[in-house]
Amino acid sequence: MYLDDSVTNSVSIGDGSLLDLARQLQRMRAKAAKLFPRDVFRDSAWDMVLELFIAGQQQRVVCVKELIFVSGETSTSALRRIDRLEAAELLHRSHDPDDHRRMAVTLTDKGDAAMRAMLHSLFPGDSSSITEKRAHGADRPAHALHSSSASLF
Repeated sequence: MYLDDSVTNSVSIGDGSLLDLARQLQRMRAKAAKLFPRDVFRDSAWDMVLELFIAGQQQRVVCVKELIFVSGETSTSALRRIDRLEAAELLHRSHDPDDHRRMAVTLTDKGDAAMRAMLHSLFPGDSSSITEKRAHGADRPAHALHSSSASLF
């Protein structure tokens, strides 16, 4: 198993705060994509899973086409990545409930748990510090993120 229960059970960050952290991380990755060559600093699987986590928190449906766009890869490469993520049981494809011509993609319970554990490890601490920082200004600048987040790029 990939997850250590002590990581997911010992940290008390609420779902709303996890959504804020995921959005902050997504913004940071978008900035990095503008500053660094995309072919060097690319991790489309991470971008896909991050987008699916945010969509799940917002109860929003993501279709395969949107996920391909998020990945920044060609359709063929992105579909192979989706296949591998599904084989690893991190995401699941099903018919879109609103349009059966489209395929909806969601994180599995395992994928959601992995994202929660990753966010907890990238942003250690409690949710009150996030709320206080948001009340006193904006999000932390990218350079102020926990040093372990640098290894994602």
